[in-house]
Amino acid sequence: MRITEIMKRFGRQRILVVGDVMLDRYVRGTVERISPEAPVPVLRVTEEAFAPGGAGNVAVNLRTLGAGVELVGSLGKDREGDDIVRFLKESGIGSGGIVRDSGKPTTSKTRLIAGNQQIARMDMEVDTLTHENVEKALLKSIERAVKEFKPKGIIISDYSKGVVTDNLVSRVIKLAKGSGIFVTVDPKGENYGRYRGASAITPNLREAELASGLKITDDKTLKNAADIIMRQTETDFVLITRGSGGISYFSKHGDAGTVPSHPVEVFDVTGAGDTAASVFTLSFLASYLLEESVKIANAAAGVVVSRIGTASVTQADLRTYFAREEEGEKGKIQARGALAKTLAGLRAKGRKVVFTNGCFDLFHTGHLKLLREARKLGDALVVAINSDKSVRKLKGPGRPYITETDRAVLIAALDCVDYLCVFEEDTPLELIKELKPDVLVKGGDYRREEVVGGGFVEGLGGRVVIIPLVKGMSTSSLAEKIKNGKK
Repeated sequence: MRITEIMKRFGRQRILVVGDVMLDRYVRGTVERISPEAPVPVLRVTEEAFAPGGAGNVAVNLRTLGAGVELVGSLGKDREGDDIVRFLKESGIGSGGIVRDSGKPTTSKTRLIAGNQQIARMDMEVDTLTHENVEKALLKSIERAVKEFKPKGIIISDYSKGVVTDNLVSRVIKLAKGSGIFVTVDPKGENYGRYRGASAITPNLREAELASGLKITDDKTLKNAADIIMRQTETDFVLITRGSGGISYFSKHGDAGTVPSHPVEVFDVTGAGDTAASVFTLSFLASYLLEESVKIANAAAGVVVSRIGTASVTQADLRTYFAREEEGEKGKIQARGALAKTLAGLRAKGRKVVFTNGCFDLFHTGHLKLLREARKLGDALVVAINSDKSVRKLKGPGRPYITETDRAVLIAALDCVDYLCVFEEDTPLELIKELKPDVLVKGGDYRREEVVGGGFVEGLGGRVVIIPLVKGMSTSSLAEKIKNGKK
């Protein structure tokens, strides 16, 4: 089933969200001076905004993607609670399961943001366990929702703010099992035994280490940690979110894998775990396909971390993401004029641009090493390849072995390559002058003074780096071995 077909089924799903609901408030402005009262920046406020956080963010993510959603949680009898209830109603999220608790304030997190930088956060919370009477009211709301709303899935969003008690978790999972409802838990704490019987559990890397008691350093320890969590919870699936490392998934049936994250500019990780748990659950209920559901969840998390604040993702966002992934090389391959503008924008943000060039005909491990090492020297790697016409002029008739289109697609598919450009000239000098890289890289068969464009880059304050070659590895030697049938 294609991912687009899965997303078309989102609107048919009904999901009940249970957990700690909070208010995420954002106070944005500019900082132009330091306070005379203390060595702290003075934020000149230009904008204030808020959104539901925690379980509320899970609900908003689901609703934005088209699912029917009801939310069960507790809020204080205060203005913050009123704001959240109003937001939920305006968003089309069922809020009949919200219990107002006069004994505790609404958990709120206020972030002070200057430009794109968070400079402080203020939390208002009382994380004691929910009062017995409030817990009874919550359980009654859950039972009503299961009977009347008839959800296909339940997500328990645990932020350790007092709502998700041991008793509540146990009762919800038991009720769900008896009704054939899929349950995902976004966990907290070290005792995962309390989530026993859930269908899926979605810790992040640090949470998985705490729950398993293992330091996760490689694929082996990652799998061992997942196995421990699976035994603790008797769950069907364990998804471990790993930030820039993507999402690793494990099934009680033995299925396992990792969906890598694509490089994005991270502005704010707020709510990324909420998004992963909600979108995985929604996708799985729409398809019952594990890997595809993890892919969609990973894509959604990648979208929200590229935005400031508690953000939700739309189907349009996901369609754009996967369209770019399917034709990812087109996003990386740019005409020189467009690429010059792209790189100027990166440099304006303080990013260091690395440039290297070559024919890259019959791509081999020597090329791969060069590109990987080059990428470590900055924030974005640009690869310029000679056009077919240019290669023929340099290498003679019969070359290139691989067309410029195929070479470009192959190289652009590498994670270490950020941008690619094809040039027609014999040398890349004019292209280098146009792109103005900070670092110019060539392979070890060149001396520094021989590197085309080296003087220009150094004149701009940049540098030239020579990376040693892989011994015995070259396109010509590889071609000769192929012709002679040698290994």
